[in-house]
Amino acid sequence: MGITLFFLALAPLCLIWMNRPERLMQLMVITGIFEASAAITIGGFGIAPNTLPALTMVSYIGGQFLLGARYPGRARVWPLAIPLIAVAGWAILTSWLSPRLFEGRAYVWPQKSTPPFVITLLSPSSANLNQNLYLILNITIFVMVALYTTRQGSPGRPFRPIIILRTYLASVLLAFGFGIWQLANHLAHVPFPSDLLYSNPGWSILTEQTIGSLPRINATFSEPSAFGGYMAAGAFCSGWLILNDFPGIFAKITLGTAIMGVFLSTSATGVVSLGIGALIVVLMGLTIHAKRFLPIIKRRALQFLIVSIILSVLVIVMVPDILNSLGTIIDSVTNKQDSDSYNARSSTDLDSLQAALDTFGFGVGWGNNRSSSLIPGLLAAIGVPGMLGLVWFGWRIMSHVRPLRRMGRKLEDIQVIKGSSAAIMGYLTTACLSAPTITTATFFIFLALIISGIARAENIFLSKSSTHLPPPARRHQTVDARARDRSLQHSWAITP
Repeated sequence: MGITLFFLALAPLCLIWMNRPERLMQLMVITGIFEASAAITIGGFGIAPNTLPALTMVSYIGGQFLLGARYPGRARVWPLAIPLIAVAGWAILTSWLSPRLFEGRAYVWPQKSTPPFVITLLSPSSANLNQNLYLILNITIFVMVALYTTRQGSPGRPFRPIIILRTYLASVLLAFGFGIWQLANHLAHVPFPSDLLYSNPGWSILTEQTIGSLPRINATFSEPSAFGGYMAAGAFCSGWLILNDFPGIFAKITLGTAIMGVFLSTSATGVVSLGIGALIVVLMGLTIHAKRFLPIIKRRALQFLIVSIILSVLVIVMVPDILNSLGTIIDSVTNKQDSDSYNARSSTDLDSLQAALDTFGFGVGWGNNRSSSLIPGLLAAIGVPGMLGLVWFGWRIMSHVRPLRRMGRKLEDIQVIKGSSAAIMGYLTTACLSAPTITTATFFIFLALIISGIARAENIFLSKSSTHLPPPARRHQTVDARARDRSLQHSWAITP
């Protein structure tokens, strides 16, 4: 077992903030960008840096539960969280059951393949144990964050979940900074801490890829597509917040930085995700939010066009050869379907869909197969029952978010819901393009913030509604009835 500088830096912070779960959540979000790093290495297995604050937070909140702590939004959180908890339980059950029921009936791509990398028959093994452990930890984080973030905080120190959202925007800027640092390393041989940032032995690190003469950048992530996907999710989040009147210029800076980060990564996944996000915004601007979004879109589009032209001119003047490299990047993105990697990914997805069919829709079990994109991977892992559970979970969330549109957009809880929802959409978009699963803790924190935001906003909505209710009306009595009541009171008074 070995420890890295991440452990030496994070362990004291976890001890200092042991009784401050909100600080631990921020630490989890920040360290979530160090995907290819390890805080502790055990043989060929590495514990990610954000696992340390995650375990500390789970220990503290779990201890509070054992001591009898109860959070104000639990009555609303549990009904919303139960569908996802049920899907996780189904996934863990099938990870043990499916290999035994369907042994030898389906072909799967193992999670930890060794040369030669070939598809194999499904059989019981312990290879999916670490995937189950990650799933249990992520679901535990999801539930505990959802419950904890419904609290209002102490009178002198109110709790504001929006600080976690701002921390996420800051993490996008930090990841971009590492990307620029890596680019400087490639072009000018500036020292770069590769040994520290790529210390997780459980990941295949792709750092030497190029497109023409231009190096591909993966920053703190294992590969350029992961970096591009993270930048795209940051663009989803910051762009949607801007359209919903998020105060300050922080979101605007993050949006510009995230877009530049996508192109810095030269990732087709990131570029296509940006295009999908822009299309969604335009469609919503023309349909659901036409009155409010169209003027904003026109104004922002003009500003973005002007800034883009200025930056493009500056870059071309400073680096004349950039046009040739950009042409190579555009060709690689537009002709992606003709590449060997695209064909391999497509073949893996088709094999995953076939595995779901071979198990009659029940799936081969969580962690027993690795696909190339999210939907085939989920169908192969948890089957049709698990997918129906996820649809149920999504429908429940949407049914509670929709009535909150009547509340002010500038309320912090509404901004948290909108920003977290946009980040979730960014993660899902990139994963549907080129990721087998979503295991990052930041994704589950955002899911928890949506649910806790719903609980907090519904409490505010109900409290405001109750204050505007008219006082209960007094029962109307006729003149004869009032006279009869007075006579009865008089008769009782004179009775000895």
